[in-house]
Amino acid sequence: MEILNLKVEQYEGPLDLLLALISKHKIDIFDIPIAEICDQYIAYLDAMRKLDMEVTSEFVVMAAELMLIKSKMLLPRTEESEDPRAQLVDALLEHQRAKAAAEFLRLQSAGHFDTFTKPASELEKSDYTRDHAVELLTEAFARIADRVAARKTDGEPELFKRIEERYYSVEEKSQDIMKYLERKRNCTFIDLFTGVHSRSEAVAVFMALLELVRDGLIDVEGNGEDIELSIAEHDEEPIFDGTPL
Repeated sequence: MEILNLKVEQYEGPLDLLLALISKHKIDIFDIPIAEICDQYIAYLDAMRKLDMEVTSEFVVMAAELMLIKSKMLLPRTEESEDPRAQLVDALLEHQRAKAAAEFLRLQSAGHFDTFTKPASELEKSDYTRDHAVELLTEAFARIADRVAARKTDGEPELFKRIEERYYSVEEKSQDIMKYLERKRNCTFIDLFTGVHSRSEAVAVFMALLELVRDGLIDVEGNGEDIELSIAEHDEEPIFDGTPL
């Protein structure tokens, strides 16, 4: 047997001592050599007694448990029988996780114990103050949607009716709208839907327009059929980089 060369010190419990022995001898926790670890454990308890250190009952109970497992390991086992070390391994792993969590909390406490935070201040409400209503664009879109639907005639070939419509993203249509307005500087609401031939594309254009208006990139003027759109004027003209809004 290898001579025990472990510093005699107090441990929080028998599992703590076993983890120290496993770490010292670089033992695989899933394949513990019970005979070796049992001898090391008992040698440690003897060292504690020689130094008149108190050996609590839980350490003695663990010693008896290790000896029981050691004896079970000597018995013949079948493939279906449970490894006698299984419960011990589970207990060691759970204790290991608890120690790791405790160490993490200790480090967090040490690093932030003198950190103070400023109480949260009440945020000012940013009301939407543009002089046009969402209902204005919604009503105009309802009329556009009806026109788009009317473009699909009853004589459309059955083959094309069965083809799934293309998916249009709001991001894609936001880019298209901004590029169009950068060229034209202004346009009517209807102009945005001139080349639209499906309801899904119309919805994508409308949602993109709402987001651009919400973010202050587009101004809306007019009413009814005469809604005009233009790039919003700012002290510094906003740059649309194509990122999602």
